Amino acid sequence: MNYTKLGNFEAICLIVILFINHIVLNLPQMILDNSGSASILNCIYIMGLVLIFAILIIKLFKNFLGLDIIDISEYLGGKILKIVVGILCIAYLIGECTFLTRMFSKNMLLVYFNNYPITFIIFLFLFVVVLANLFGKRAILKSNTIITPIALISIFITFIFVIDLLKMERSLPILGNGVDKIFLTGASNIFAFNGLFFLFFISPFLNKKEDFSKITFSSVLICGIFLILSIATLVYAFSDIYEISRISPIYFIIINSKLSAFLERPEMIFIFTWTLALMSFLSIAVMFCLNIFKKLTKMNDTKPLAITVCTIIFVLSSLINNVFTLEEIANSFYKYATLILVFVIFTLILVGANIKKKFIGKS
Repeated sequence: MNYTKLGNFEAICLIVILFINHIVLNLPQMILDNSGSASILNCIYIMGLVLIFAILIIKLFKNFLGLDIIDISEYLGGKILKIVVGILCIAYLIGECTFLTRMFSKNMLLVYFNNYPITFIIFLFLFVVVLANLFGKRAILKSNTIITPIALISIFITFIFVIDLLKMERSLPILGNGVDKIFLTGASNIFAFNGLFFLFFISPFLNKKEDFSKITFSSVLICGIFLILSIATLVYAFSDIYEISRISPIYFIIINSKLSAFLERPEMIFIFTWTLALMSFLSIAVMFCLNIFKKLTKMNDTKPLAITVCTIIFVLSSLINNVFTLEEIANSFYKYATLILVFVIFTLILVGANIKKKFIGKS
């Protein structure tokens, strides 16, 4: 299979873009709901856990540089395991696209476009995604290297303009909702680094396979720093942040910051930036769905299937009507699907493949 080659920066942007979309929507709120005023401590803790996990993955991938998790699955368990893992990955990506598209469209509807049907907004997003995939991988990946830094800068700017609102006493009680919410059940918040999903697919794309570790650590650090910044801003700047779960916490920061002193409608600029970030992720996710499907079926050209994948996402996104149901299902999906697939199944496959390689080497 021919792979579009990635530089280190392009690979890092590829991993970070999924994280950006979650942090813009509801990721900070999910952690706040779990750990309360101790959310910053929890973020530092889970960042440490993810760094340990990253070291493990780097070590496990050393024997399989140039291969992705689909290839490694085939090596370990043959075509059956390859097909099962491939289907799980496609389902995961479609699920991410479905919930992110629906939640972002719902927020757009609440804030600006309440005279339009939500299906119209969803259709516009997915129409762009189809066009992007028809143009090809290189166009998607190149545009993502522009959009990702802009999105990160826009998020960072929102933090800067609420510095004067920060009050350290809002971090009390230090242990928030309890020690278990920080270190026991709070450990499950490693799902926040769900962008690592793409880490298991980028090895064949890399110009320099040996830079896999640099890309891994850089991605984890960028996501960790921005997660801590977002949580710190919400905890220290706003006393009522625990009651605003029905809308994006980052949007809440913007409309309550001093940006309005410089711009009449500052949120418009940022929402436009985040809209580009969503479209970029959706394009990448569909691209990987097609890439995985190509591996499973040996099809020569899967570009036309972008229409089929986007149609599935459109139908699923349109079927979710109740806002509360949407958030409950989405939050459960983000958390448990990421924990099971990325942190358990992928890791077990890598461990099993390394054990098999070790025994084959001895025989």
